[in-house]
Amino acid sequence: MFRLDGNKRYSMLMLIVLVVAMIATGCGNSNNGNAAPATPDNGGGKETPAEENVYPENGLSKDEKVEIKIAMDENGYGRAWVDNAIKIFTDKYPNVSFKATASPKIGEMINTKIAANSDDDMFDIFPGNATLLEIMKLGKVEVLDDLWEREPSDAPGQKLKDILADGVYDNHARYEGKTYNIPVGGYTSGLFFDQVLFEKNGWNKNPQTWDEFVSLLADIKATGIAPITYAGVYPDYLFSFGLGTKPFEIAENNGTLDTFIDNYRNDKLPKYAAPENVEMWQKISELGKAGYFSSGIAAINHTQSQMLMLQHKAALVPTGDWIQNEMKEAIPDGFKWGFMTMPFGNDPKQTKWIANDAGSGGMLIWANKPELTKSWAKEFLLSLTTLEVQTFNAENAGIFPVRKDFTEDEARMARVQDAPRAVLDYIANNNTRFESMRILNKVDDPAAVNAKKIFSEAVNDIALGKQDPLPILEKADKMFEEAINAQK
Repeated sequence: MFRLDGNKRYSMLMLIVLVVAMIATGCGNSNNGNAAPATPDNGGGKETPAEENVYPENGLSKDEKVEIKIAMDENGYGRAWVDNAIKIFTDKYPNVSFKATASPKIGEMINTKIAANSDDDMFDIFPGNATLLEIMKLGKVEVLDDLWEREPSDAPGQKLKDILADGVYDNHARYEGKTYNIPVGGYTSGLFFDQVLFEKNGWNKNPQTWDEFVSLLADIKATGIAPITYAGVYPDYLFSFGLGTKPFEIAENNGTLDTFIDNYRNDKLPKYAAPENVEMWQKISELGKAGYFSSGIAAINHTQSQMLMLQHKAALVPTGDWIQNEMKEAIPDGFKWGFMTMPFGNDPKQTKWIANDAGSGGMLIWANKPELTKSWAKEFLLSLTTLEVQTFNAENAGIFPVRKDFTEDEARMARVQDAPRAVLDYIANNNTRFESMRILNKVDDPAAVNAKKIFSEAVNDIALGKQDPLPILEKADKMFEEAINAQK
């Protein structure tokens, strides 16, 4: 068990929490954005006026004006963290300005611009919620490998790859061996709840086994409160933020972990109908039959599901640790954040697997842009890893820092939001393991999309106990087999 306290506890989380990145992006330019070039000897060891008028850390001109078009995703983290980073950057580099576009539907805007195929109209920097694989294949996104070797401005003499939490660099997601974004922060997801409500009713805040978890749900239901709610409008929420790691947990409990991981990472069959998935969905279906999910689930979106939990109309909601920031205006007085995950076995000593990623805030750079624009865009992305930015993000957006030296200052640690801290408390008191659910060799034939659709459209009925999961999972696998064969 992890029984660490204070900074040690958070440091341990950083060692394992930030293991992969969400997406892939890119960049690259004529000078590769490396550290400032050596000043040439001009006889007396003096610099020419032109050489004096560059920034020493990157060799870029102080005189050339640059405007960077940046797209912001107004998701659960909000936009304040990006606005703050821009202010810090432009104060330091006054020759650079930003033209910002922010929207909760920024992904749709990005995809529209990609389809229009206009480099001039496309954003210079944009979040990774577009059709990434296709644009990477087409060379539309630039490679950022050189940034790993750069020195963040507040870590002279240290390379970016060496100051990140252990595992972040080595396990960062790459496409064909190349880096297309750098990690800015991480997140953890699972079941969030109000500890005050649980304490008031004497409910188990840390069930250790599946039977204990089911008993908890029965206790909650007996009070007239829905035990679990989720965003039925987006069934992926239940899987991605509540259940996605549980087949790994079941595989470990059943002694089939190595085989399951190999199949999962390489998109092999069985996929949807893997024995571990079947076992998980059969258990979830039994919960539905017992009435442990909110009524009207299919019409609930993710903010509504979170509101139901905050209003005590439901006790548990699967989501990410951004929930505190996303719902800050609705959190009632006296609320105390709690976190748990569903234990899928009946051994109290079992490992509890938790979904986690290091891709929060990851951004891409469009390839077909002027070299100077791309160079400054890369400088901005590098600036997102400074402790000043990381601390603001932890306090104001709930984004987990990726710097391993973040925990060295107690004042910084005190600024971490309460919802992420609830995760840390859970880690300290349970045997846990983080999983990014990363697929290394993804099958991307259109039939794979159809297979996912077959599964996604049935999730609500399965969760409510209205649909036997096995026929749906087998049907999805049959379609996925077509995708594999088509891609050979």
